[in-house]
Amino acid sequence: MKVYLVTDLEGVSGVSGFDVRDSNLPQDVELRRQWSQLWIAEVNAAVSGAVAAGATQILVIDNHGPGDTLPAERLASPARLLHGGRRASWLAGLDEDFDAVLIIGQHAMAGAEGGHLRHTYSRRRLERVSLGTEEIGEIGLIVGIAGEVGVPVVFLSGDLAATKEISNLVEGVETAAVKRGVSKTCCVSLAPEQSRDLICRGVERALKRRDQILPRRLDASREIRLRYNSACAWRALARRLRGGAGLGWRPPRELCARGETLRQAWDRAIGLKG
Repeated sequence: MKVYLVTDLEGVSGVSGFDVRDSNLPQDVELRRQWSQLWIAEVNAAVSGAVAAGATQILVIDNHGPGDTLPAERLASPARLLHGGRRASWLAGLDEDFDAVLIIGQHAMAGAEGGHLRHTYSRRRLERVSLGTEEIGEIGLIVGIAGEVGVPVVFLSGDLAATKEISNLVEGVETAAVKRGVSKTCCVSLAPEQSRDLICRGVERALKRRDQILPRRLDASREIRLRYNSACAWRALARRLRGGAGLGWRPPRELCARGETLRQAWDRAIGLKG
């Protein structure tokens, strides 16, 4: 069995704030260390569950920030890690050869009620993302892009709002809510050991019944619309992506993207090759 594991930081139990990678203050350096250890432990719990279910190939995708944050030296075998920036596609390497997708440490979309650290792709720049008239987050994008190549998303761990978000998209998906948002920047987390146990057992259960969870295809004919937090951020992106295929600009703050597939439209929208 071949598994594609997408992982982010903000939905990990014990992680209480946004990344402090830009700070060199001693307390922030220590916080980064603590959060990275909590994060890799949840990823490794998912790897253990996947192996128990029969997975022999596991590709882990660092989907946080620039994609080089997960501590590779602690990744459990037999998983491999795709990390680093300037990828050809947002979900690089995901194709029809995979049997299932797992999502670990995921946050809810921008504006989600009760979502801890909620945002979509960029908390600093984006106010919301829509597919046609419906708002969509990173969870919906992962589900839709995986669905285009016929691969089901069978498991998600993250905060309670994230588990609700995917349950509205994928019938029968397994989830593990490892924390609950009190506000955007405050949460109640489970003990790390309990979170890891939920993830390990949930992943094993999900992969054993993966044939019962169908891929979800979203309507790729609809345009993706990104609404920026400020006209300044929108103008800066417009200058950088001017002339890009499939892109349109709606002043004062919207970017529209189309493609032959949802993956292509999203890659174009965020400035990848598409």
